[in-house]
Amino acid sequence: MNRYVVAISVCFVALPAFAQQPPVERPVDRNSVNIGIGASVRPSYSGSNDYVVGPAAIIRGKVAGFSFETTGPEISVDLIRKTSDNGLKFKIGPVAGVGLNRSSQIRDPRVAALGNIRAAAHLGAFIGVQKSGVITSPYDSLSFEISHVRDVGMVHKSSITSAKIQYATPLSTRTFVSVAASATIVGDRYARTYYAVSPVGSAVSGLRSYDLNGGVKDIGITFIGAHSLGNDIRRGASLFGVAGYSRLLGDFKDSPVVADAGSANQLFAAFGVGYSF
Repeated sequence: MNRYVVAISVCFVALPAFAQQPPVERPVDRNSVNIGIGASVRPSYSGSNDYVVGPAAIIRGKVAGFSFETTGPEISVDLIRKTSDNGLKFKIGPVAGVGLNRSSQIRDPRVAALGNIRAAAHLGAFIGVQKSGVITSPYDSLSFEISHVRDVGMVHKSSITSAKIQYATPLSTRTFVSVAASATIVGDRYARTYYAVSPVGSAVSGLRSYDLNGGVKDIGITFIGAHSLGNDIRRGASLFGVAGYSRLLGDFKDSPVVADAGSANQLFAAFGVGYSF
């Protein structure tokens, strides 16, 4: 999964969390769909210092009490339908998607000379917990989530584990904000597929040879905002925006793909329009 696609998409994912716990009476278990489309600015690959403009889109909803959402090229389904009377909600379910890091739009000629990497097929699961009514009102929430996926194809044949903690709160019936901190841990084969440079790769690209093992790849923070174009953010059209920063760590930061051809500091932003019905 491309971290920047995920961060761009999460801005609209977070918005309906308030919509499902409104200050005005509304059935929380009704069927619903939320759609968001927009534009993004992100690094051309994880570790690049070249930026590209592209689309961002998401679909999120609930059917028969089961919540589902897409985050970038990934879809997850929450198999636990019930929220306790004290506002505590546990989450668990499957995750499936594709990893797009270094699959296209590589701007640096040295990294481009290493060749594009095919999209990886990811399959796994997530688990999390969310508590509503934490600080500012009965409608804010604090959540923690861990997901673990593996490449079930033949690209990096390794694993990605992501952890995220997020605080979200409505400022009014029209405005919503949140902040999230995250970290990513990857396996050895993932690290070598995307951040190692073989002697042959060094010869064709001019980058120095480099090898590494897996570990904590990066940490990041994301700020999110949404504002209704009507009188209620729970229904109708809204505007959303996101800004985030992440930093590659350790051996990933020292990879020539990052240290020589890119940057450990990664910025991203997006904006768009959402619609809830």
